Parts: sequence; C-alpha cells; structure tokens
Amino acid sequence: MMTKRFWAELKSSEFARLDPNATVAVLPVASTEQHGPHLPVMTDTAIAEGLIKTVLARLPDDLRVLFLPTQTIGKSDEHLRSGGTITHSADNLVRSWFE
Repeated sequence: MMTKRFWAELKSSEFARLDPNATVAVLPVASTEQHGPHLPVMTDTAIAEGLIKTVLARLPDDLRVLFLPTQTIGKSDEHLRSGGTITHSADNLVRSWFE
C-alpha cells in the first residue's frame, strides 16, 4: 500500500487514526513575487514543489510525514512595485502559522 504524503489527499476520517506524536506536518512556504523579466511570479512555488519531490524520494515509508498545501503568499512588500506580487505582513504570517 502506498503511503499518502499530502495532507489534502487524506479523507476526513483518516485524520482520527493519525498519531500526533509520530506525524510530522510540513508547511512549504513560497512567495508570489517578481523574479525579473524572464521568470514568472510563481518561481518560488516551483522551487518549493521541486524540493518536496526530492524529499519524497528520500523519505522512508515508516516515517510519517505529511506535506500541507504550499502557502504561496509570503512577506514580499519589497516587491510591491512589481506586478503580480502578493504579500502579507510578517505579523500576519507568523500568526497564521501558529493559530
């Protein structure tokens, strides 16, 4: 049986069977911001998803790791002059991670 590795792949009923002391939830964070005229604003997201694929290939089956959906809004106010940038304040980001 293949181990599910993505939070969003689990059915609601499967969460009750998870051991919170033996499960690691990983929140990938990427910014939506400019990377010059030659790259799309989703560059950080593509990098994060590539890293997840690399990690998945190396995870042992018995290690319970679940990847949360990638958070694609970071703190990028320094890029607001460039079109396509989406940003939160640092306080809002930290609060969203711990609430």
